[in-house]
Amino acid sequence: MKTPPEPAADELDLSQLFFKLRRRWPLFAGALLLAGALAYVYLQVTPPVYGLRATMLLGDQATGSKRAQELLQILEVHDKALKMEDEIGLITSGATVRQAVRRLPFAVAYFREPASWLNRLRPVLRREQPAAAMPFEVLPDLTAPQLADVRVYVAPAGAGRYRLQATAARARLADLPTGSAVRDTWNVRLDTTLAAGDTLRHPLLRLVLRPVPGVPFEAGTGRYGFVLNDVNGAAGRYAEGLAVRPIDHDSRIVEIRLKNSVPAQAQAFLDTLMAVYIAADLRAKNQTGRKSLAFLDEEIAKLARTRQQAAGALSAFRATRGVVDVQAQSSSEIGRLAELETARARAATTRRYCQSLLEYLQANRGGGQMASPSSAGIDDGVLNSLILQLNELNSRRAALSVNGSDANPLLVVTDERIRSTKEALMQTLTNMSRTAAIGLRDLDAQLARVRGQISRMPENERQLASLKGESDFNEKNYNFLVEKRNEAALALATNTTDKRVVDRAQRTSAGPDSPNPKLVGLIALLAGLLLPAGLVLLLDKANQTVQGQNDLARMTNIPVLGVVAHGTPADTKDLAHRNKGPIAESFRSIRVNLQYLTAGPDKKVLGVTSTVPGEGKTFCAVNLATELAHSGRRVVLVETDLRRPTVAAYFPLAPSSLHGLTSYLADDCSLDECRRPSGVPGLDLIPCGPVPARPTQLLESPRMATLLQRLRAEYDYVVLDTPPVGFVAEYFVLVQHLDATVYVVRHNYTDRDLVGRINELYQDEKIRQVYLLINDVRFAGSYEHRHQRNAYAYYK
Repeated sequence: MKTPPEPAADELDLSQLFFKLRRRWPLFAGALLLAGALAYVYLQVTPPVYGLRATMLLGDQATGSKRAQELLQILEVHDKALKMEDEIGLITSGATVRQAVRRLPFAVAYFREPASWLNRLRPVLRREQPAAAMPFEVLPDLTAPQLADVRVYVAPAGAGRYRLQATAARARLADLPTGSAVRDTWNVRLDTTLAAGDTLRHPLLRLVLRPVPGVPFEAGTGRYGFVLNDVNGAAGRYAEGLAVRPIDHDSRIVEIRLKNSVPAQAQAFLDTLMAVYIAADLRAKNQTGRKSLAFLDEEIAKLARTRQQAAGALSAFRATRGVVDVQAQSSSEIGRLAELETARARAATTRRYCQSLLEYLQANRGGGQMASPSSAGIDDGVLNSLILQLNELNSRRAALSVNGSDANPLLVVTDERIRSTKEALMQTLTNMSRTAAIGLRDLDAQLARVRGQISRMPENERQLASLKGESDFNEKNYNFLVEKRNEAALALATNTTDKRVVDRAQRTSAGPDSPNPKLVGLIALLAGLLLPAGLVLLLDKANQTVQGQNDLARMTNIPVLGVVAHGTPADTKDLAHRNKGPIAESFRSIRVNLQYLTAGPDKKVLGVTSTVPGEGKTFCAVNLATELAHSGRRVVLVETDLRRPTVAAYFPLAPSSLHGLTSYLADDCSLDECRRPSGVPGLDLIPCGPVPARPTQLLESPRMATLLQRLRAEYDYVVLDTPPVGFVAEYFVLVQHLDATVYVVRHNYTDRDLVGRINELYQDEKIRQVYLLINDVRFAGSYEHRHQRNAYAYYK
């Protein structure tokens, strides 16, 4: 058994690749023209977008009041990267953006549609315009519902009058300052005129149009119009092109970038956004100071009343008892009593403060801003640090919850930190309350001993000492709280934010950032080259048809007789009487190769077959027989394809006789009656005759074997036009009579898998003496036979 050849490894043949691409040059030319046209339209339709940049410093610890610096030191914020992400989230949050938009004239967006051929069928070319470049100014009534997000065209309608037009299948009326929808409306058709300066009172619009001095309507420049935006829509458009990032990994300076088609509006928005963010940060920092002042004012007011009552009681006692001074021996005890009472009052204040704050935390799980304990005279670093941390975390959560949901990872982390800080604070307050209670019991015991000693003094001296001690105690506490209040007020008055603008908004380049004509042109060029190239390679890879001798060499060891050139219908017509041309030369070369390969007197019966119809089997059989006859041999062409006979169409046969091979095999006529001259010297023809009902049985009959034996004796060559191998079994009936088989494959038509079937038969030695013939080869379109493309001109 013969073994098939080993397939060659796939290698990149640049010459073959360039040949495949070059022969499809019209596809590349069309793709380049289409890509260039699309790039031109894209550049015309896409509005120019300008880039703006501003920088801002976040968290500079060298600025702000001393109190703010102390708070930063107490908090000991180590997670700087997370804090930076929080600050960036606050800058880009919807609440901050909307606050910035509210400070700008956001309600009106102007546009112009230039007079261009692109806008003839549909307005696709539109440019946003700054208010200063428009010939009119729109002043909407922000207290009334307005038609939002619908283009309203404005045109002059005579001296001092304007015509307003708008159409929309569906629109909505919205409250512009809040962004809330009032109602939906369908099939909007607005067409009205308005005098300059008058108020338009329409169910859909309420506004005033005023002309802009020095900016008239220019004839032939296009259409002008405006769109009314609510605050949410305007904020959303700004937020789409907003990007904030640190200039470096460890830097506290962030750059804010914005892309917009109107640079003046974008510049104003960026500056306003930074101002809103800095103002919000300062308000959050002043909130704690204001609560501390409120707490101190309340405590000072209470102590002032107690101080006044104590001073009045001391004055009344001295007036009624006539006591001015105490004896020297009671001074020490009285002073000790005052110190103990002062210490007890502070311990009681501490306990009351801790219990009050603990009850507040237990009753308010959400927490809030709490006054610093140092403002109440409690100097405890741990407690002060925990309260400041909790205040900072609550402020951060409030800022994050403005534009985030409860599932926001930052909110979840912040809530967890608030919970842990509250638990630590509550534990600290509990411990401090217990400590204060123990101290109170100890001070009460000491006070009892001192009072017992004082009670043994004269009654007047004791009462005087008691009143004077209470008065001194109140005076000292009052002065202490007033001092703390002044410090808190000074800290609040001098407090500044640690955020500041480094660079105000400015354009990043003189021209627009996009679209970039060079980049668009490069993309169009690459698309015009790569897409057709990819399509050509894809079609080539998907093409499973035979492309030439190299393909056949990779699939089978069957020798190739030659190739038949492609010809036009005029070239193939009456080919039997034409001796010139590439097709005639192809069959002449095939005849020479066939005589060389089948040398010997016994190789007389040749069968011409293929796998499926349409591969040119009959065409090749007719022309091969004709070429053998031209070489001086006596040849007979027998049409054994009894199902689809087509041989008669190649010869001018007289229609009078209907006899053929089927008539002879059915014993309805003799050989001479079914044999006809073809008109080619030396070539006779036995056509099919009437199409039989059972062609296989006729070809298996003994008369068929007898006929071939007789034809062997009378002719030099017997050429059989056999049925296709792939559809019927007649070929395998005739193969026993054949000396050689010419298997026809058609270039760029026959599937490679079909060749595999004849190769299996050849390997299994079920058929012998098989030769391949490639039909209908276009030399100019075949890389393998490209050197033969000039044969068409040479053979003329």
